[in-house]
Amino acid sequence: MLTLENVIFGGTDMPEHRLNFRVKRGEILVVHGPSGIGKTSLLHIIAGFLLPMSGHIYWEDQELTQIPVWQRPISFLFQNHNLFEHLSCRMNLNLGLNPSGKVTAEEEILINQTLDALNIAGLADRYPPSLSGGQQQRMALGRALIRKDPIILLDEPFSALDQDNKEQASQLICKIRDDYQPVFVIVSHDLADAARLDAEILHLS
Repeated sequence: MLTLENVIFGGTDMPEHRLNFRVKRGEILVVHGPSGIGKTSLLHIIAGFLLPMSGHIYWEDQELTQIPVWQRPISFLFQNHNLFEHLSCRMNLNLGLNPSGKVTAEEEILINQTLDALNIAGLADRYPPSLSGGQQQRMALGRALIRKDPIILLDEPFSALDQDNKEQASQLICKIRDDYQPVFVIVSHDLADAARLDAEILHLS
């Protein structure tokens, strides 16, 4: 279970928020609200890129609040995708599993299954600059999902996708949720995303 207790953040260029919520394993929470309200900041606080003004973040029985980013059991999808432009898309996914880029036969099968599920298998040997925005987004989403971390944070994962690709990506997220019961926290401007994912909604205002 992911738990936020009296987490305060914001101020200056956004409203100040005090949040208390829990997300159980196998649940999806969609964070919704207008631009600039603090949705991305909330993900960055859970991930450890930002510190809250006060409060506590727990995963199961472990407090994460002061633990550095690289030690948190979290997979993160950024809005700008963060794909390495000088590496093939397949190597980008390999790096999601192993910093050396070397993957096992079992991991390679997982990567191929993920690429197939997102309808981008034919793009694996291309380089990110040669892909459209939607293709890059699906590639980055695939990299985030293959890691099998227990907490998966996705910042606007469907923003560049057409309806068919939104449906496919949503189906993959739901399958992963059902298969190994991670916690998903997903930022979205569109409440239809929450409906497709059968998600709980957190409104920031």
